[in-house]
Amino acid sequence: MDAKQTRLGIILALAAYFIWGIAPAYFKLIYYVPADEILTHRVIWSFFFMVALISVSRQWPQVKKLLKTPRKIFLLALSAVLVGGNWLLFIWAVNNHHMLEASLGYFINPLVNILLGMIFLGERFRRLQWLAVILAFCGVLVQLWTFGSLPIIGLGLAFSFAFYGLVRKKIAVDAQTGMLVETLWLLPVAAIWLFGITDSPTSHMGENPGRSICC
Repeated sequence: MDAKQTRLGIILALAAYFIWGIAPAYFKLIYYVPADEILTHRVIWSFFFMVALISVSRQWPQVKKLLKTPRKIFLLALSAVLVGGNWLLFIWAVNNHHMLEASLGYFINPLVNILLGMIFLGERFRRLQWLAVILAFCGVLVQLWTFGSLPIIGLGLAFSFAFYGLVRKKIAVDAQTGMLVETLWLLPVAAIWLFGITDSPTSHMGENPGRSICC
């Protein structure tokens, strides 16, 4: 990896974490909408966004190539379930006043990533890297002690996202193509849930179409 790719990776990572960081404030604006409804809209609109992005970046040849490998397609179904569950749990946590626990989950997540990388990918660390891991582990212990109880929601977020990353690493599919197929797997479930199950007088978005724009 050259210096240009490294810089681009850092910029994209910072942008991703910035968007990730402001997401809780965004979900709080629509706290009155159940988490499952927000998730269905997120899946549906994400799918169409990915279709547009793939078209603009002209990556349909990669999509066609991926469709010829059933093993990767089914592994992406697994990663879709993991990321969908992670999204749902995160939205529910934010809108039900568990923001601290959700944040703790993503604080724990890097350590889970390290553990899975060592077990499944055979990754090893140098001495200074081990020092960084130990310091991070101590930081997590302090946060857990301060929290005062077992953070079930936080652990769910940490492990679901870590296993999602592991599966995506094993599949070795580029981010855009992978996300397109993942949202395609989730699309039928989201559509049935939104238009079949939540399409009732108790549905916030079904009875208030304008609110769907917010999701």
